[in-house]
Amino acid sequence: MKIALIHIRLMNKGGLETRLINYMNYFLDKGHEVTIITSKISGEIILPTKVKVVVVQLSKYPKFSRPLFFNYKLEKLLPSYTFDYVLSLERTWTQDHLIAPNTHIGYLKAQHKFFRDPSDLLQLYLDKKSFQQVKHIYACSQMVKDEIINDYHIDSAKIKVVYPPLNTAKFNLAIRKNRALYQKKYGIDDTQLNFCFVSTSHKRKGLDLLIEVFSRPENQDKHLYIAGSHTSFKQTNIHALGFVTEMHELYCAVDATLHPAIYEPFGQIISESIACGTYVMASDNVGAKEIILNQEIGLVLPNANKEAWFQAVKQFNSKKIIDESFVNQLTNELQLAAHMQKIFN
Repeated sequence: MKIALIHIRLMNKGGLETRLINYMNYFLDKGHEVTIITSKISGEIILPTKVKVVVVQLSKYPKFSRPLFFNYKLEKLLPSYTFDYVLSLERTWTQDHLIAPNTHIGYLKAQHKFFRDPSDLLQLYLDKKSFQQVKHIYACSQMVKDEIINDYHIDSAKIKVVYPPLNTAKFNLAIRKNRALYQKKYGIDDTQLNFCFVSTSHKRKGLDLLIEVFSRPENQDKHLYIAGSHTSFKQTNIHALGFVTEMHELYCAVDATLHPAIYEPFGQIISESIACGTYVMASDNVGAKEIILNQEIGLVLPNANKEAWFQAVKQFNSKKIIDESFVNQLTNELQLAAHMQKIFN
């Protein structure tokens, strides 16, 4: 089959870009002919020679408007090709299949943002038109599906919830045998209770809340390790690790992963952490809360309730890994092959 994958940029940055490469490799392994349609490819990306690339030129347009002009150009471009299956990871409307990793209305509502600037209006337009025009939408969580139905008034019949795929070769229980080695690498003392927080957009992900939680005297014997920040903190129990490339090591080294996000359409750090056998605490505005089925696996807390998060950290005292059978079930459901079967049917 002739497969086309659409995304406005191709670079080693972000979950969608990683997913595009995974999709490309999956289709190639199945013997399909793959074409990538994009506007930008960074220098560090080296594609297989058998992958065809169509570059849509957008450099002359203002940056914030490029997604719109990308759509206009796709409307003229796609009819000139004969593809058997076209999947977009961008909010485009010329193709039949669309990945929906978020909604802009959900993002605005979660932040209580009522003023809508031109950029917001463009994002809302792209959402609405793409959701209306395409035949099949793959929402990253039930939370996002509900937003598409309720806020954009889209027929639920064409929306399927498909969680983002998990790299099971990297995130798995087998790595726990190296826990002591990873703790030494990151300077983590196993005689203490240790937590991690992963973010490069701290305000939306809830770091301010956690700083207050770990600054209280009752929690100063517990340690928070932050992946994604070089900021120095006056609290001696809060540690900035900077950008961490091997997150599976850090998940394995700590006792729990915390994600008090204001808005997170899915939150792969939750599925990755669970796959490594590490307990999770997530806010009720995190889509991945749907896979936290009981308190043996993790805890779902109100995103803005500082007292609830304070008590959860204060009362946490477990170093056991979560149930192995559940981890195996989750990884089977989220591995790339199972993910693709839900989309490519």
